[in-house]
Amino acid sequence: MTTIAISQFVQRVRPPAFPAETPDFFSMIDQQARMVVNLARTASEVLQGKESAHSLRLLDLEQRREELQRRNRAAVDSMLELRSGVEEIHWTMETLDRAAAGLFRTARSFHQLLSGPDEVAGQMLGVIQKAAESLQHGYARLANGSPAAECDADQAMASRHVLGRYRAQTLWGRSDQSPVSSRDQPSASADGRSPGRTFWLNELYDNLNDIAQELSGAGAILKGWTRQLTAGLHDRNARTGMCSLISPPLVTS
Repeated sequence: MTTIAISQFVQRVRPPAFPAETPDFFSMIDQQARMVVNLARTASEVLQGKESAHSLRLLDLEQRREELQRRNRAAVDSMLELRSGVEEIHWTMETLDRAAAGLFRTARSFHQLLSGPDEVAGQMLGVIQKAAESLQHGYARLANGSPAAECDADQAMASRHVLGRYRAQTLWGRSDQSPVSSRDQPSASADGRSPGRTFWLNELYDNLNDIAQELSGAGAILKGWTRQLTAGLHDRNARTGMCSLISPPLVTS
């Protein structure tokens, strides 16, 4: 085998020390945040009866979510062993994907035992949508070098407390109901709902609360990135870390 042939063979089987260019992680995260916003909006419309739980629109969103997840995971995997700071990008992408997947499952389940819109679920979905929008705004501000992204991060993080209060108030309200004798109303719960519907709504609220927890986690990472930027971490460590990875405009002189 000639020297040229050996060289070409080594290049094929051994990846270069660094990829030709760093993937645009900010754009990828922004797309995932927008996906969460769209799924939260669609899930709300399904809950209100404006959209079918089996509509082509919902199916298209899910297919796009899966494609984003595959593409973004491949981009992160290509950088994990080469650059520092990629782990938090990975966690953020995975967190946003779990939130999107949870919203899709929630929307598809709304046909079960749901004879009409549920006010609490609608309010919770509204909080989730606003949290995702806050993340989207925060990433955009971070890319422009604005410390105001920390405010957006705080709003996203607050979503878990808001949903937690909704959940607690719902449980508290049911506990205040006077007990109903099983002989008088065997097929209904204390709040007038059937046992099956009450169980399903409890599960729904828990799932929505889990989604808010995911978005809050993404907000915490965004807040950490913003504080790095605010602290002026533009030295050599910052240039080889998070700030140089998520978006080129973050590295300023």
